[in-house]
Amino acid sequence: MANLKELRNRIGSVKNTRKITLAMSQIATARLRKAQEAVLAAKPYGDRMREVIDSLVSGIDEAERAAAHPLLATRPVKRELLLVMTADRGLCGGFNTNINRAALNWIRQRGREGVQVEVIAIGKKAVASLKAAKIPLRKTYDAPTLATLVATSKMVIADAIAAFDSPVTGERVDAVRLFFNEFVSVLTQKVKNEVVLPLVPGESTGRGREPTYEPSREAILAHLVALAVEARLQQAMFNSIAAEIAARRVAMDAATDNATDMIADLTLTYNRERQAAITKELMEIIGGAEALKG
Repeated sequence: MANLKELRNRIGSVKNTRKITLAMSQIATARLRKAQEAVLAAKPYGDRMREVIDSLVSGIDEAERAAAHPLLATRPVKRELLLVMTADRGLCGGFNTNINRAALNWIRQRGREGVQVEVIAIGKKAVASLKAAKIPLRKTYDAPTLATLVATSKMVIADAIAAFDSPVTGERVDAVRLFFNEFVSVLTQKVKNEVVLPLVPGESTGRGREPTYEPSREAILAHLVALAVEARLQQAMFNSIAAEIAARRVAMDAATDNATDMIADLTLTYNRERQAAITKELMEIIGGAEALKG
């Protein structure tokens, strides 16, 4: 009977776990719609900003870009700053692990190439993983939420620009690179590794006639370049938030299904054990009765 009691306790424990995972899945489902809408709302602005910057920068020779704006300066990469963005919490499948693994592999690769790497960790899971790997962190931030995203992006970009455009040559970094999860669909999140600084034109430049700029190309660049870098980071943050919620929903759905299967298996085992115990007791009673007759 002790075995039956253990099975009953185990079934009760798994049922309680299933209640938790089901609730977390439902919460993630409710939050996911809002996060998806935020991603879609941010995309047109980010894409249009990128098109404008691409159009502006593509008309400038690469050798002259540094003079046009310091954030366009292309230098041989000897020092690099990584922005590694994860979540603050777990229970979201491989969301955090994939980013941390990609960042650590990149850091080791750059080390072999003789490039010094500094890291700004965004999200407690990135901080914990990089500290465990004994990677020094330049600065840390909590993972952004929809409410704190704008403020967090401004602080992170200010740090990145300060590192890239430092007046001290020996202290400035030559490139800033961002690691984050792109939201592709509810079932798919893609690890992205993008160069944030220097700001370079994309593949879509050079199409159509050369536009006219007022008051001047340089004046527009002075105003828009920092905004374009910030918009790119904000778009990545929106994607990361949606990808985290989607990954958590999928993970909790899988956990709920596994708990349901486990409860069914344990219940079947419990019924078999209970039937065997009843049969054993009946056999003992019948055996005792026969012994008394004899």
